[in-house]
Amino acid sequence: MSGILNALELLCGEIKESFERMSEQDLHSIDEIRLRAGKNITVTVGSKDLFVTDTGAVTNDISSGLISKESDIEYAFKAAFSYSLHSYSKELAMGYITTKGGNRVGICGTAVVSSNKYSDVDTVKYISSINIRISRQITGFADELCRRCFLNGLSSVLIIGTPSSGKTTLLRDTARILGDKHKLSIVDEQNEISATYRNKPQNDVGTLSDVFVGYPKHIGILTAIRVMSPKLLIVDEIGTEYECDALESAVHSGVKLITAVHGDSLEGTLKRKTLSRLIELGAFDYAAVLHEGFKYELIKLQ
Repeated sequence: MSGILNALELLCGEIKESFERMSEQDLHSIDEIRLRAGKNITVTVGSKDLFVTDTGAVTNDISSGLISKESDIEYAFKAAFSYSLHSYSKELAMGYITTKGGNRVGICGTAVVSSNKYSDVDTVKYISSINIRISRQITGFADELCRRCFLNGLSSVLIIGTPSSGKTTLLRDTARILGDKHKLSIVDEQNEISATYRNKPQNDVGTLSDVFVGYPKHIGILTAIRVMSPKLLIVDEIGTEYECDALESAVHSGVKLITAVHGDSLEGTLKRKTLSRLIELGAFDYAAVLHEGFKYELIKLQ
């Protein structure tokens, strides 16, 4: 079942009926569905935020758009958390959960924190908005990377890119290709690579891949090395000293790394103390620098 059809399971009443009346073309072009209590339902199609009518039409006319009721928000919220909030307390505190099909449901409401206002959020109450982000796996993006960097054996690759440049997409597709050939561990703290629902990845991340979901990255890295003896380790968005120390341990254990960092150039990344230490250590054989339009440049580091 596609991501959009799984998303419809979180809708109820008049709203669900309107989406069921929608044309196949409009339905499958939706990237996000947003419900805001007492406000118009919106769908994101590409870069446009549009409204949905009771007949299933998609329009930019706000006056004809359906309105979300509090009961619609409550239904979507409870359905996303499988009617068992206590089982997903961590996800509730983080403000999102991965649902069937790999969709990510984000919630907005009132945070409940401890007496220390600088501490983490304990939970969220009075949910006012729901954002259902439709999962779509893009394949073929890592073909060139795998062909050039893994032609003569295993290598380590550092992926560098700005937000929304495709870092996670490239990691996910690399896992799909290499995970069918090599023992691979994925440390997926935010569940963005595998989109694991319960115990099963909703994205294709390779037959030989083991996924560590929700682990803090540095703990997941060390755990993967200790219990799964991977040949390759994939981790998204590293940068803290703890994470880099853990990656250094992986290097000394003979594990090859494929990881991503936030940045707009190799030169800028080299200025970051923790990452430059790894590069000087010879932890990476290649860098893949992402550019606009889901393109990347491969640079041989050693």
